[in-house]
Amino acid sequence: MTVIVIFLMLALIVEAFIEYAKSIGEGVSKGEWKTAVTQLCSIAVALVLCFATGLDVFAFVGLEFAWPWLGVALTGVFISRGSNYASDFVKRLQNVKK
Repeated sequence: MTVIVIFLMLALIVEAFIEYAKSIGEGVSKGEWKTAVTQLCSIAVALVLCFATGLDVFAFVGLEFAWPWLGVALTGVFISRGSNYASDFVKRLQNVKK
């Protein structure tokens, strides 16, 4: 079971990097700076919080990286991606109310 969880977490991290690269790249190329800055701020806030608390979800499931800081950094990216999903969910709820 742990192997499946690790696989899914790493797959979500890769997906997050790809989606961020696409989204930020498109925002910059189209001059939509608000989107790019919002995404970068999401990553930055999550990274600061994870480094400040030492949160490493990979260590919780038994995956240790050769560089201890990498688990914390990837956890930050993992959490920042979740903030986008939460934001999208809130926007959809607001649209339903209207």
